[in-house]
Amino acid sequence: MTDPAQGSIVLVDFSYSDQIQSKMRPALVVSNTRYNRISRDFIVIKITSRKPKLMEVSLKNDDLLAGSLDHPSYIQADGIYALEKELICKSIGDVRPEKMQEIRNRVLDLFSPDEE
Repeated sequence: MTDPAQGSIVLVDFSYSDQIQSKMRPALVVSNTRYNRISRDFIVIKITSRKPKLMEVSLKNDDLLAGSLDHPSYIQADGIYALEKELICKSIGDVRPEKMQEIRNRVLDLFSPDEE
């Protein structure tokens, strides 16, 4: 597989926290092309079918330029991972630029200064 592009939805073999078992899950590539080209890793955000308690962005097939999701999902903006490229099983879609901007804004919220 070629280097993943920012905005691609990929199917990844995610390890559980016990690091023994794993599960195939969709994830959104958020690292940029420059990083993806020079690194053996890529940065992703977890996609889930269950609505997270915090930091979620809805994701539906209308939000995709290409590909499709099995069901409406959520980007879990605080579920950020660095993974080796070899864990990508396949690419399953591409997110529209305006949805990527919404996701970027939500992630930036996570790192904004605390309000007093």
